[in-house]
Amino acid sequence: MWFSNRANIMVVLSAGRILWNKIGIRMVKKVKNIANTITITRIIGAFSMLFFKPLSPVFLFLYVFCGISDILDGYIARKTRTVSQIGMVLDSIADLVFLVIAFSCFFRIIAIPIWLWLWIGMIIIIRLASYAVGLVRYHSFAALHTYANKLAGLMLFVFPFLFMEFDIIKAGILLCSISSLSALEELLIMIKSKELNRDVKCIFHL
Repeated sequence: MWFSNRANIMVVLSAGRILWNKIGIRMVKKVKNIANTITITRIIGAFSMLFFKPLSPVFLFLYVFCGISDILDGYIARKTRTVSQIGMVLDSIADLVFLVIAFSCFFRIIAIPIWLWLWIGMIIIIRLASYAVGLVRYHSFAALHTYANKLAGLMLFVFPFLFMEFDIIKAGILLCSISSLSALEELLIMIKSKELNRDVKCIFHL
């Protein structure tokens, strides 16, 4: 059995080497599309989560995959100097799709107190107000890549693991506190900034 597996691995590696020589090198020359492709796979991965039981192994695999892709697309875009307006908008849309789907799945299995629902609703209203201000002022969907938003995104990502380790109350308070601050900061930036800069780091950098 071991020799059979080893032979199979060698066949796969040989096939991979051939594919790299035939296709891989050509793809590298088109590296400008890689970051956006990774972003699109996050959207596909997010919709795939709907078909699996929340917190099941496959669900968590897809969840982690989406989180890693969120890090990779921006990193690759910066390293290859292929950052674009389309890429940033696509990234924001992918983040929104992922979060909405992920938490709609979590809410099906987690009993959330009314006061926490009200807090979440308040955060959503602030976010929508921020997007509305951006749409009116800049005629574009505008989600900012601030430090606070990145921290809120990180806390959203680790939420299911915090929930499994602690409980909904502790995890919910921590997540909503950070999300509230980041949402308020984004709204204030949208109101005060003279031009749209999606990469602004915080309100003090205006």
